[in-house]
Amino acid sequence: MNRPGDNHGCHTLPQLDTATGHLSAHLADVAAARTPSEALAAIARMEAAAREAREWLAVDLVLREGWSYADVARPLGITRQAASKAYAEAVNTRMRRTVRGRAEELVIVGCGEAKLNRPAPAGRMYTGSYHAACRRAADRLGGRLIILSARYGLITPDTWIEPYELRMGQPGAVTVPTLRAQARQLNIDTAGTVTVLAGRDYADPISVIWPHAARPLDTTRGIGQQRARLAELARGVTTEVAPELGTNRSTT
Repeated sequence: MNRPGDNHGCHTLPQLDTATGHLSAHLADVAAARTPSEALAAIARMEAAAREAREWLAVDLVLREGWSYADVARPLGITRQAASKAYAEAVNTRMRRTVRGRAEELVIVGCGEAKLNRPAPAGRMYTGSYHAACRRAADRLGGRLIILSARYGLITPDTWIEPYELRMGQPGAVTVPTLRAQARQLNIDTAGTVTVLAGRDYADPISVIWPHAARPLDTTRGIGQQRARLAELARGVTTEVAPELGTNRSTT
């Protein structure tokens, strides 16, 4: 982009990465393709992701940076009228979603190591007792349930997935830019109330997307205290749920 002021406001390089950084994963898929069919499929996925990222960034610039449609049109090489036609509806939709999203409640639980040995909906894939404890607490808290999978990212309980062996932070795990894109696709990126029931390796990426997310397990030490806190939440016991900045690490 050539417009003066590109480096002002929300659009510094790291924040641009949350809007467009997931494209690198698609580019890697193109480079890793072993057959023409795989290459064509990877290019198609990358093109779809690029269109989505371009729209998101253009709308963000209009709503948050005050760009006109002429400003958006200039780096795209199109006319102001074409930019208005392309993005005006998306701008209005985002504005309505933002207003509605402030009232939405979201509960995000981490995935689990113990899994079924066959494809299944995410809501049934994880069989471990820790994940079950998170789910019971999430049920009590209420709100829309989302599962954070190290492989698949942000998914709904009815999303069919395959078994895998991967944890957040490991090579190949889902990245923050991809999680950001998924949050947009699920229409949950503007959620007003977010609670994450997971250890720090899982909760930290969520806090990048939703800085206001409550993290009730942050003040616990070890799996035993985490289970006790989850049991309290499941019983409806009042407990500290504000985001914490402590240094002790725990895992799910």
